[in-house]
Formats: sequence, C-alpha cells, structure tokens
Amino acid sequence: MLRSLRTQILLWTVLPLAVVLIGIAYLGVNSHQGAMRELVAERDGALARVSAARISELLTDRTRDLANLDASRPETWNTQIFDGGIAFLDAQGRVANASPSHELWEARRDKIPRAGEFSEPFFENGAWLVLFARPIQEGIFVGAVKLPVFETLAPRGTAFLVDQQGKIIAHPDPALVGTDFSMHAGIAQVMHGETGATFHYDTNGTELVVGYAPIAPTNWGLLIDEPWLVVVAPMFQYTVLLPVVLVLVAVIALGAIYFGVRNVIRPLENLAQAAQRIAFGDYHAAEQRVGGVREIEELRETLNSMAKQVNTAQAAMQTYIVAITHSQEDERKHLARELHDDTIQALIAVRQRIEMAQRALTKDPALAASKLAELKELTTEAVEHVRGFVRDLRPTYLDELGLIPALETVAREGNARFTIKGEEKRLDAERELVLFRITQEALRNAGKHARATEVEVVLAFDANEVTVAIQDNGVGFDAPESPNAYARAGHFGLMGMQERAQLFGGNVYVKSQRGKGTKVVAYVPTQTVPM
Repeated sequence: MLRSLRTQILLWTVLPLAVVLIGIAYLGVNSHQGAMRELVAERDGALARVSAARISELLTDRTRDLANLDASRPETWNTQIFDGGIAFLDAQGRVANASPSHELWEARRDKIPRAGEFSEPFFENGAWLVLFARPIQEGIFVGAVKLPVFETLAPRGTAFLVDQQGKIIAHPDPALVGTDFSMHAGIAQVMHGETGATFHYDTNGTELVVGYAPIAPTNWGLLIDEPWLVVVAPMFQYTVLLPVVLVLVAVIALGAIYFGVRNVIRPLENLAQAAQRIAFGDYHAAEQRVGGVREIEELRETLNSMAKQVNTAQAAMQTYIVAITHSQEDERKHLARELHDDTIQALIAVRQRIEMAQRALTKDPALAASKLAELKELTTEAVEHVRGFVRDLRPTYLDELGLIPALETVAREGNARFTIKGEEKRLDAERELVLFRITQEALRNAGKHARATEVEVVLAFDANEVTVAIQDNGVGFDAPESPNAYARAGHFGLMGMQERAQLFGGNVYVKSQRGKGTKVVAYVPTQTVPM
C-alpha cells in the first residue's frame, strides 16, 4: 500500500506541499501578529502618553488658575473650571467660604492635602476628583477638579491610576482602589518616569496590552490595559485564520491529487497495461497515446520504440533460426553427398583392388603388386579427404597449437596476409574457437562474394580484450546500420558472427561500401589461461 503510486504522490508531493503551505501560512500569520503587536504596543503607549499629558495639563492649568483667584472674594471664583468646587479654610482649618456648599467641603476635610500638594483621587457622585491646596496668609485655598472619565481614555480597555508603591488609587471600578498592582507589567517603568507599552498576563491567563505613562506634576502613573484578542481584528487571530488556512491547503491538496490522478497516475496505469500486453506479444500496444504530462508521453514513445525493436529482433531471430536450420540441413546433405560420392566410392574402389590383388597373388604376382600400389594410393586419397572433413568440422590444429597457428593456417588457405599486434597470450578454448570461426567465415565471404585481390587478417592483443580484423579490397556491399538488420538483409553469416561474439560479452562491427571493400572487426574480452 505504501509503495503504490497514489500513496507515493500523496506522501512526496501533496503532503510536503501541505506542510509548506501551512508553514507559510503560520509564518505569515506569526509575522503579521508580530507586526500587529508592535503597532498595538506603539499605539497604546502613545495613547497612555496622550492621556497622561491630558491629566497633567489639567492639573497644571488648575494649579495656575487657583493661584490667580482671590480667596477673599468668593463672587470671583470660577466654578466652571473648578468643576468639583472651591473652598477657603481659615488658619484653624475651618471652612470659611465654600462652593458649592459648606457641608460638601466639611465631608472632604480629611481628604484636603497639605499646602502645595495634590490629594489622592477619590470617587464622589460618580466622578473621580483631585484636590489641590494653595497656602495663603489667612489660611488654605483649595480647589477640586474632576478627572477625565476613564472610559473615554481607553474605549476598549481599562485606564487607571497607581501611586509610587504600585497601588491603585483610581479605577473605573472603585472597589479595586487600594489593590497592590506592584507586580503588574509597566508599574516599575512608569514609576521611573518611563513611557511605553508592554504585554502582561493577568491572573485569568488573559493577555493584555499595557500602555503606561507618568503624570506630572504628581508621582502617579497612568496605565491602560487592553485585552489582546479585543485589540486584534478577528480575521487575524490564530483560531480564525488556521481553519481558513487548512481549508485552503485542503483545496490545493485536492487539486494536486486530481492533477496527479488525471495527468500522472491514470496515464501510468494505461502505460503499465500496455507494457503488460507487450510482454504477452502485442507489440503494437504502446502505439496509442496515453495522455498525461510530457514525460509520460516520452516514456510511451520510448516503450513503443523498444517494442518495435523487440518485434524486429524476434522476426530477425526467427528468420535467422530458419536460415540456420536450412544451413544445417544443407551441410548435412553436403556431407552425405561427399561421403557417398567420394569416401564410399573410394572404399568400393579399395575393395575391388583388394579382390583383384587376391586373385592375382597366385597367378600373376607382378599384377598383384601393381594392384596393391593402387590400393595404397586410393587409401591415401581417402584419408586426406576424411581429414578435410574433420578439419572443416573442428580444426584440430586449433586445439593442439592454439589460436595464432590456426589463424595463420586459415589465412594462408585464404591467400590472406596475417599480422599480430601486442603481447601474445592464450585464451580459453571457447573464446579461441569464436575468433577462429569469425575469421574463417569472413575469409570465406571474402573469397566467395567479394572477389578481392588482397585480404589482410590482423590479430591484436591488449590488456582487456583480443581483436581480430579482416579487411579486403573487394566489391563491398551496403552494410546494414545495426546488427538487428542483418537477418532482414539476408546476411546470416554476419548475424552468426555477432551471436558468437556476444556470447562472451564481445561484438562484431562491419564497415563496407560498394566498390570500397569490406572490413570486419570482432573483439571478445580476454580470459587468459596458463600457457
């Protein structure tokens, strides 16, 4: 199952593509998240800085405005800019004049700071107020200022004030006043007068964007907390983006699978079926296009070409086998005719001479001696004739003397020059017989068909192979371009040479043109034997 083409395409194409796409999507989202975090942090830091500057400006302006008021003339007090009211306390700390009422300021007496200072913010009638005390000769002049509404400072988060120790002194939820926030991110920085933004996880595990800035002229700090998931748009959240990315990857993967099945798997399956039909002898099975990608079509063309070559080779082999069979039968007929016409007739003549000699022994000894001489001559001729048969069937001097004397002999019989190159060495009997038969056939062709006046045989030895070249200056012929065409052209002798050489890993090359002679080059790898 794992080795099937479909599974391999899924494992090596679609799966890596999906991993790459998921990785790219993850990196893209992560990169975007990083950029968003930097932008949001910069924005919240700027928001905290602007809001802190707004409160600082409010307190500074009201301090200056209080210094410009006449404590002894309540009718000149501007209660619009001091929206929390104004009061004058005498030297004994009693409320002498107050706006909007003495009762309200009597309730605030414990919150009035020392001269020249701001009180801690306090929550009153739904608003956060700050008191500022200015010393004068008759007593203390105090103004009350409402702080901006915290919800307006951070529409999507929470703005609050902390003191030097990190405790909350003002918060949209008054119940949190006094809570120790010293471990909250940004507290340490704002207490050192720094402005900026950072990230923080609250006790519930919610990630917050924290902007912070100090408030002058106080020692307070302003913090703005915004939940990260509220700040970031939903389309850029991991939980929303990843399903979208996975769906996109799934669509692309399915498209890749469809492409692979349509353009790779099915054409390959059709090609495999064609190859199976070729294996059963249908050599035209790969002629039809199977479609798919260009490489598969090229593979089909190659397979079709191979099938044609195999078909041609088989046809040539069948023709060659038929020719060999006929040649064997012709050779047997030739041997039978030679034995009948020569050897048997010679033996009959010997028998007649013996009978004649037997009859003449007692009557005419001279005639008997003459018949015995004829008998000896006939016997000698018969022996030479049988030896010729034996030499054609198996050259005894090849077995007894080796390749070089055998080639010298057959070259001399074929009126050819014989030359040796390289260091002479013996080969095993099979290889020597192959080279001898190839040379014998080439010389026979040169004498029978080429009408050559000059023939040369060159035997060359090197470290890895032995080569024999037979070249003549005969009439030549149109040599086939490849060995597969030998049988179709009727050159069964050349095909036999080729078959013999290939049995031992060698080959035969034929070069010939009409009127320019023929050259046959055969080589076989060496396999030396002890001399």
